[in-house]
Amino acid sequence: MTENIKVGIYGYTAYSTSKFGLKGLAEALQQEVIGENIHVSLIFPSDTETPGFAEENKRRPRVTSIIASSSGAMKADEVAKIALNGIKSGNFTVPCNFEGFLLSIATAGLSPQRSFLMAFVEVIAAGILRVAGLCFQWNWYGSIEKCLEKGNSK
Repeated sequence: MTENIKVGIYGYTAYSTSKFGLKGLAEALQQEVIGENIHVSLIFPSDTETPGFAEENKRRPRVTSIIASSSGAMKADEVAKIALNGIKSGNFTVPCNFEGFLLSIATAGLSPQRSFLMAFVEVIAAGILRVAGLCFQWNWYGSIEKCLEKGNSK
């Protein structure tokens, strides 16, 4: 699934809302604690192989599964290792795979960035990733329309 729900996805309305809210909370909190040399990290892993994820797969809408099929699930210990390394490095956003790395760049907005190199990459890549993001979104909308036409979105 799209790493971390940095974008809204069909079937994840409430979940996406909480993730968007967490990003705003983390951005404001980072400003409040930076004077104490405290660094906030956001880790939104892609689908992670857990018992909860297995249950989710039984209940989520079919169209959500189609959209999510673009990336595979990660192992929980792999996510934990990446998360710990990202926190230790003080990164605000900790991507868990290449798709997450691209999404982090595409959704950077006004998020803190400690690396001048990554800030430069975010600025240069923003336009290209916007085009790629639109292509993904149009593909998702096409999948949604097909499922709704067939009457099997759920």
